[in-house]
Amino acid sequence: MLDLGNGGFPEPPAGEPVRVVRCSHLECGGETRIRLPRHLPTDAVRRVVCDGCGRPYECHLVEELGGGGGAAASTPATGGWLSRPPGRGWRLLSIPIAAAAVIAALLLIRPLQGDDAAVEQADVAGGGSGAGTAEEEARLVREPTYTLALPPGWERTDPPSGATFGARAPDAAADATLYIERDPDLDFPRFEARSLKQLRRTAGSAALVDRVTGPTIEQTVTRLRSDPASGGPAYEVTLRASGPYRYYLLTALQPGAVERARSGARLIHSSFFPGPQ
Repeated sequence: MLDLGNGGFPEPPAGEPVRVVRCSHLECGGETRIRLPRHLPTDAVRRVVCDGCGRPYECHLVEELGGGGGAAASTPATGGWLSRPPGRGWRLLSIPIAAAAVIAALLLIRPLQGDDAAVEQADVAGGGSGAGTAEEEARLVREPTYTLALPPGWERTDPPSGATFGARAPDAAADATLYIERDPDLDFPRFEARSLKQLRRTAGSAALVDRVTGPTIEQTVTRLRSDPASGGPAYEVTLRASGPYRYYLLTALQPGAVERARSGARLIHSSFFPGPQ
């Protein structure tokens, strides 16, 4: 049985700065508090599992309590959500490369069209760049088939041939590429094995560093990593699936990349979520 604490959302990794929000369930009168990674916008909160009655419900008003309580600021929740409630069964484990937990229910339900993207601004804390405590902005990239956070300073680029998304960190210290393949007959174990071979061809080595197996293919997440070759980039891959689609999210860190670039790559992996089909 899934652990539905924290409103059904994964707990942020230990030691990460957090923000606390509150949602009220009008049907039962219950109140649920949710701990989120500080950089995650409150509009990520859509479908919540009530602490009172234990039922998932659609949260239309999110009250932000800050890092540990205090005056609340009401934020309307807009947009749609997946029909299945989020839960810890599909979360990424709190491994060192995880900057934040994967959060479900970020996407608006919209037609599958390649150019109908919307980029929304979301206030976040500076992602561990060591550049002070000033607030910076990450952009929440919403596409019909996926959503992810674009870290501060990163810019979208023309993706390589066959890819759907591309982005690059300042000074080209890191980049990210997303490949989406439609293959309903490709089960996750074969997708994982094929991806290991693909990463091995790209980087010269590949290892599975984390796997979370859920009751459905949508709730299964795998993380791969390569050992950087001498003078070469360090690669990391997140594998996910949604309906007939298989997602291969690749980041590359150049040798000597500063922490800002590294934390940006972590944010992209941890915020990535497939769209509903």
